[in-house]
Amino acid sequence: MAAVCNGMAAYGALLPFCATFLNFTGYALGAVRLSALSEFRVMYVMTHDSIGLGEDGPTHQPVEMMESLRSMPNMMVMRPADINETSGCYAAAIKHKNTPSTLCLSRQGMPNLALSSIANAQLGAYTVVPAETPALVLVASGSEVGLAMSAAALLEGVSVAVVSMPCQELFDNQTTEYKKSLFPDGVPVMSVECSATRGWEKYSHVQVGMTTFGKSAPIKQLLPYFGFTEEAVADKARQVLEFYKEKAAHSLYDRLEFNFTHSGH
Repeated sequence: MAAVCNGMAAYGALLPFCATFLNFTGYALGAVRLSALSEFRVMYVMTHDSIGLGEDGPTHQPVEMMESLRSMPNMMVMRPADINETSGCYAAAIKHKNTPSTLCLSRQGMPNLALSSIANAQLGAYTVVPAETPALVLVASGSEVGLAMSAAALLEGVSVAVVSMPCQELFDNQTTEYKKSLFPDGVPVMSVECSATRGWEKYSHVQVGMTTFGKSAPIKQLLPYFGFTEEAVADKARQVLEFYKEKAAHSLYDRLEFNFTHSGH
């Protein structure tokens, strides 16, 4: 399926897409990698993107697949949180003519966000719950954005900002000034994503996510079991606030970065 899309993209005139469960990207990974390597604008529309899949169990639950795709050069991995973000991710995928994209979509329904927009999604990350001087920033993607917002509401008396990050690759292209406007120096950041935690340390000081394979059970049992409830996330946020109560969190963006894209090294 993915190889056929590569052939269509190589021929031209069409914008090919293919779709399946996100976990089964693993079966197609060789051809997906060739999409990125060949700079083909192929759209991969991959659904059932977390343990929220439920009863099909860990064989179908892609706890590590987004991490794998995000580590691939020239691949945009997008995990929108609502209809506006989905439209924005689709628009970005069309605009990047030499880059394939993977849209990671949930099985379960999600609320539309009051501050979401097609334009904001194309920045890669933006604030969905503002706070003038936050004591904590929660950053999430996809189905966990609403969860982070609900958890923030439980932290009474604490100024908490919530950031939606539908696409890390698009966010990486923003200015340092914009990045710091979302993640101010000295303010701890906790990421929440129902997937592997590796990679999120670039954007957060503490990561809430999956460190094991999933389980076979209804979603109403799975989410509490793995700690993806508003109460559990709020409790972890309180632990982060306590840890940083008397010390500033290190800056995530005051660091030396090299761009080896054209250096040959």
